[in-house]
Amino acid sequence: MIRSVWFGIALLVGALPLGLGAQLDAPMASSSFGACTRDTCMWVPEFAKQKVYRRGAFAYSVRMPPSEEGGTFVLRRNRKVLLTTPLKELSASVSVVWSQKDDWFAITWSDGGAVGGFHTRVFHVAGDEVRETQAVARAFHDFRSRHSCKERGENVQAYRWDEASESLVLVMSVYPTSDCGKEMGHTEAYFVQATDGAILQHFDLAQLKAYMKTYPQW
Repeated sequence: MIRSVWFGIALLVGALPLGLGAQLDAPMASSSFGACTRDTCMWVPEFAKQKVYRRGAFAYSVRMPPSEEGGTFVLRRNRKVLLTTPLKELSASVSVVWSQKDDWFAITWSDGGAVGGFHTRVFHVAGDEVRETQAVARAFHDFRSRHSCKERGENVQAYRWDEASESLVLVMSVYPTSDCGKEMGHTEAYFVQATDGAILQHFDLAQLKAYMKTYPQW
């Protein structure tokens, strides 16, 4: 099943393969793709047909307006709404990556299709309280201080939660288009502490590819 899911994604994405740099694969805005494997669910929300996904006692979805631009992420447990939060300018795919203990999750969404821009927010669940943390800011600032694209911007995507360090693996990339010049598609990864965004480890592309081979997302 995992192989068929991966082939399905490969047919839908419009991004460069990671081996050439650029962001993680994601479906195009016009697709009706939706799939879950391991700790990740990825889908393209639709106004006419709201997809609902489950993780243990949790159920979550994205409500889309008729224009299908912008969206609202909703998290429930036993029919009780725990979180309702906007995903600014959402217009394509959403992915949700859960920690092994189901007490953390990261939402990544695109505001422009399969190549971005991608944004990520991180939340902690404790009882009925769901709290957002600044897990992304430090790594994003570090990446942008060295690699950026004035014309297009940069992408942030959550890859997985690393069991050994209990950290979140974030993939940072420069927009993969020619107007970004020599920075086009430059990609790195950061292992960050979810509580405050402290950087625990930093990978270049070669190290990230090796890590992804050992710990595939799909």
